[in-house]
Amino acid sequence: MERGFGVDTAALSAYGSTASGLASEVGAVGTSTLAGTTSLAAGSFGKIGDEVGLGAAFQRAAQAQVDGVAAASAGLSAFAAEVRKTGEAYVEQEARTSADLDRAAQV
Repeated sequence: MERGFGVDTAALSAYGSTASGLASEVGAVGTSTLAGTTSLAAGSFGKIGDEVGLGAAFQRAAQAQVDGVAAASAGLSAFAAEVRKTGEAYVEQEARTSADLDRAAQV
């Protein structure tokens, strides 16, 4: 039975790459799917809709959706980058620790 702490750096690297790809896809799909939803033709909700501000409210809601997808994509991309950096940091730490132990053994 293995004891102690271990890190699967290959899994961190793979997750970072996969999540980064997903972030790009979310951004692309969200952008293409929501394209044009923030603009409406005048009178789309009729005269009463214009008077009570339904068009403007719809545009604000649609823009919030577009902004939300962009934020989700950016957040996932940033998270993927940090996961990848964490894996790299563990690899570097292991290399430093190994070198330190080798030097200590030579003394």
